[in-house]
Amino acid sequence: MCQDGRRALTFETLLTDPLVRLMMAADGVTPRDLVAPLLAARDAIAARELAAVTAALGSPASRNGRA
Repeated sequence: MCQDGRRALTFETLLTDPLVRLMMAADGVTPRDLVAPLLAARDAIAARELAAVTAALGSPASRNGRA
């Protein structure tokens, strides 16, 4: 699968790629099996980034203008 500029690289486009579908079928993987860990990873990264921003905004250095 290659990003050719005609389609956005999303979970949906990933799941419509013929090669991906063939590999999924060969491995017995369903779309849910593939997407669930990707969504979990996305959510974990977002939570980690939010925690970092929240911590930075709450730190004394950032309140004094020294971030």
